[in-house]
Amino acid sequence: MANKAKLEALLTLINTSARDAIALYEEHGAVPSMDQVESHPLDDAVDQVALKTAIRTMEGAFAQLSATLAPPAHTAINVRIRKIECIYSTC
Repeated sequence: MANKAKLEALLTLINTSARDAIALYEEHGAVPSMDQVESHPLDDAVDQVALKTAIRTMEGAFAQLSATLAPPAHTAINVRIRKIECIYSTC
């Protein structure tokens, strides 16, 4: 698979996962707004496997896409900062 095709596949994963999450929220009420602070009915649902799967897929694909497209120094600095933050928190 060519490099561009791999990046396009990551974009497809992000898009599909986001649409899956939106559909799940719609099934349980409404899609949360970007400025919403209160919980959504789906947040308290017993079975969140489908939502968690969609979100984790989206996060993983985005992380890979970001790491691939960002300059190496940018990625290295971000990883280093996350490790330092983890040392000083309860990671």
